[in-house]
Amino acid sequence: MEIFLAKLLGVYFVIIGIIVLARQKAVIPTLKELSKSRALLLVVAAVELAAGIGLVLTYPTVSVSLVGVFSVIGYMMVIEAIIYLAAPSKFVQKLIGSFNTPSWHLSGGVVALVAGAFLAGTGFGYF
Repeated sequence: MEIFLAKLLGVYFVIIGIIVLARQKAVIPTLKELSKSRALLLVVAAVELAAGIGLVLTYPTVSVSLVGVFSVIGYMMVIEAIIYLAAPSKFVQKLIGSFNTPSWHLSGGVVALVAGAFLAGTGFGYF
């Protein structure tokens, strides 16, 4: 199961990282609109919460290993989803707005590419 997840999440993060880096001008307004749509944000957060809980229940221990990376991703998803679901709308809009900048997208895109390369490389047997 770990190899499959490494492949799945690795390819996903590489694709997302490339899109975020290449299409910042399209991604930034899209996330701004997402933060304004409480209903859409609720659906996204509910799915994110379910996926995060699934990862955390399967890989509860944070460590310096492949499964530790899954655990960290799961905990991050759970925390973000709970904030989106529980916090007032205006707070969520401000929070998303504070991270919805070109410098954060550059950093996030690079982190996604590096994490994706590590996961995919491990999953496909390159590391």
